[in-house]
Amino acid sequence: MFRRHSKAWDERVILLTRIVPLVVFSVVSSSPSFAQSQDARRDLATVLVPGSTVWITDSAGRKEKLQIVSLAGNVVTTTAGGKSRSLPTADIARVETLRSDSVINGALIGAGAAVASGLFLCTLTETWENCNDDVGPMLSIGAIGAGAGIAIDALIRRRVTVYEASRGAVRLLVAPLVASGEKGVQVSVRF
Repeated sequence: MFRRHSKAWDERVILLTRIVPLVVFSVVSSSPSFAQSQDARRDLATVLVPGSTVWITDSAGRKEKLQIVSLAGNVVTTTAGGKSRSLPTADIARVETLRSDSVINGALIGAGAAVASGLFLCTLTETWENCNDDVGPMLSIGAIGAGAGIAIDALIRRRVTVYEASRGAVRLLVAPLVASGEKGVQVSVRF
């Protein structure tokens, strides 16, 4: 039948059910972070193209819509509202820009919707055999739908993060403390 465990066994199981989620959380949430390196500056050089309009979030958390004038060494020159500003690259936390949606998914959705609605309307007015034989008109309707999908996707623009500076290293360490008659958890945060 059922075997009854001791009270100590039950306490260990309860302790593990509380510690294991903490350990999993600490492993998942802690990730190594590194200071801004030469690679990050090189990434900024590819993102901050003169003449482009971007949204820059600085290290203090202020976000501004700026036009890039130049990038020389570790300084970005920008303009906003007729005012020129120099910003050190070390102070740039995030860069966002507008990107168009992919037109291929719009073409596929538009073509699929057009062919499906064309077949639906055809079956309302004709027999299925006639609709099945009308491949030419269905391809034409599909092409019109694909064109409409491409046009709609070309109009969709959204803000996308193209650069994000790495943060300083923060680690959360959780360790179980299990001893005879004692139990606990040691938690430490390292910056």
